[in-house]
Amino acid sequence: MKKLILISILSASLSAESLYYKVKAPIFGTIGEVKVNYSTGSSYNIDASMQTFGFAKKLSGNRVERYHSDGFVSNNIYKAQHFKQNFSFKNKKGLLEYIFDYRQKVVTKHRKNWKNGKLISEKQRPLSFFTYNDLFSAYHNIVAQLKGKSAGNYNMKVAGLEGSGGNLLIKVPSKRVQEAEAKDLGVSNVWVFHIVTHKKLLKSTNGEIIFAVGNDGIAKAVRVLNTAYVSHLDALLVR
Repeated sequence: MKKLILISILSASLSAESLYYKVKAPIFGTIGEVKVNYSTGSSYNIDASMQTFGFAKKLSGNRVERYHSDGFVSNNIYKAQHFKQNFSFKNKKGLLEYIFDYRQKVVTKHRKNWKNGKLISEKQRPLSFFTYNDLFSAYHNIVAQLKGKSAGNYNMKVAGLEGSGGNLLIKVPSKRVQEAEAKDLGVSNVWVFHIVTHKKLLKSTNGEIIFAVGNDGIAKAVRVLNTAYVSHLDALLVR
């Protein structure tokens, strides 16, 4: 799994929640899980972890990822202050952080990598753009700002997508297409949108992900399209 699939599991407005998702692949069945704990009020805190099972565990080198995001809430918009990802697989470990400075209007990226317990690289640099969206707060803000909008394409700047200048493409399908996609995902009474990350997420063509969001703002189902080895991967809410 890559980090962007975790965007799927964030809520839009509840004060506290624990969520559990099963990650499934065609033919192979359940290949992983995602767990999330979060709280929100005048500020928000999100902690998440992801691990894989079976063939996915073997292919990923027993990859385990953990995330933390925190920030403040202004007019129902999540504004990130700190995003952190820790990951490990085989004999390697890594840390990725983004620090958001609202006075200087700068987002700083910090990365460290270890191999066999030894630090092998460390880099720090400012991004070429400023945004209040990280990979987690972006989900909430898409739902808060775009739910109920007309079908069409929208754009958002997100820290974590530097390869495309931070540009995240959001596609809101027509009602008819939303209903068809929700049915295919096995859910109902949802709002459906797509994001295009411009990343080779799971060796996909353009990192496109479908989200099916319930009335509570929580994703009931998520699908990563055109992935390697299988046509897609689904994350399904179990609670």
